[in-house]
Amino acid sequence: MLFQKVCAVDLGTDTIKIKDKNGKNFLYDKNVVALRNDRDILAVGSAAYEIYEKNPKNVQVVWPMTNGVIANLTEAEIVLSHLLKSFSGILHRDVTLYIAVPSDITQVEKRAFFQVMRGKIGAGRIRLIDKGIADAVSAELPVLSSRGHMIVNIGGDTTEISVIASGKIILSQTLKIGGRRLDEDISTMVRRKFNLSIGQKSAEALKNNLAFMINGPRLEQKVFGIHTLSGLPKSDMIPSLAVSVAIIDSVDMIVEAISSIFNRVPPQLMKDITREGIYLSGGVSMIQNLPEYIRKELGIPIHHIQDPKNSTVRGLVEIINNKDLRQCTYTLKDLAGMR
Repeated sequence: MLFQKVCAVDLGTDTIKIKDKNGKNFLYDKNVVALRNDRDILAVGSAAYEIYEKNPKNVQVVWPMTNGVIANLTEAEIVLSHLLKSFSGILHRDVTLYIAVPSDITQVEKRAFFQVMRGKIGAGRIRLIDKGIADAVSAELPVLSSRGHMIVNIGGDTTEISVIASGKIILSQTLKIGGRRLDEDISTMVRRKFNLSIGQKSAEALKNNLAFMINGPRLEQKVFGIHTLSGLPKSDMIPSLAVSVAIIDSVDMIVEAISSIFNRVPPQLMKDITREGIYLSGGVSMIQNLPEYIRKELGIPIHHIQDPKNSTVRGLVEIINNKDLRQCTYTLKDLAGMR
C-alpha cells in the first residue's frame, strides 16, 4: 500500500503556506510564477517574486489568485504543483489536501479549487474548510459549541469577516481590502507628497516597517524610486506618520465592515461576542496598535490570534488531527448537495 501524505494548504493571494499533518514540515512561499513568452516557466514562488518589477517585456509575472479566489487556473496549477512537489517529495496522487477557502465565495469559485487540485496536481483526496473556522480553531476557540465567535482575517488582498457557531459560518463578508490596497495607498501618498514613484515592494516595506495606529513611534525609512518631474532616479526619507495617515481611510473601511457584520449578529451570539471579543488574524493585522484602534472604535475587546500570519494553516493541521473537527470540512460531492 502506498504511503499517503496529508497536507494543510492555505492558498492565499500573496503567499502559500503548506504544513504536513504533524505540523513539523512547513513551506512558506510566494504565490506567483514568472513565464517567458507566456508559456515557458522561468521561476516559481520567491524566485519569481525576485523578478517582479524587474522583468523584461517578454517575461510575465503572474499572480494566480485575486481577492481570495483562483483567477488563473493554469498558473495556479503550475505554482501549487511545483511547491507541493518540493514540499512532499512524493507523487501528488498520494497526497490528501485540506484547503482553506473564503466562506462567501460562489460554488463555481469553490469548484475551481477542486479543479486545480484534480488537474495537473492529481491529488488523491481534497477537502475544503472555511477559512474563518480554521482561524477559530487556531485561536483554540470551541468552534463546535453553540457559542458565537467572530474572526477577522486581514490578508494580502482581502479582509474576511466570519461569525461562527456550532461548527458553521453564520455570517460572513469578504471585503476587497487587504495589504495590497494599503500598499497602493502608500504609493499614492509618496507620489503626491514626495514626487516619487515607487514600486509595490517598496510600499510594502514602508507599511511593514513604519505603519501604526494610535501613538506609534516617529521613524523614517529611505526609499528609492523615480522622480515624477525629472524622470531620474531619486531617494527620499519617508516618515512613519505620513505612512500611517495614508492607510487610515482603508483601515476605517475595514472597521466599518466589522461593525456592520457585528450589528447583524443574532442577539444571543452577539452577547457571546461582546463578552469574548473579536479575534484578528492575517499578516496585515500585525500593523502596530491595530487591535487597540479597532477596540477604541467598536468598544469590543479585540484579541490577536498567536502568530496571525500563519494562523489559518495552523488551524488546518488541528482539524486534520481531530475527528470531530473534520466534520466541518467538505468534499466536491458535499458541495454539490449545498444550496
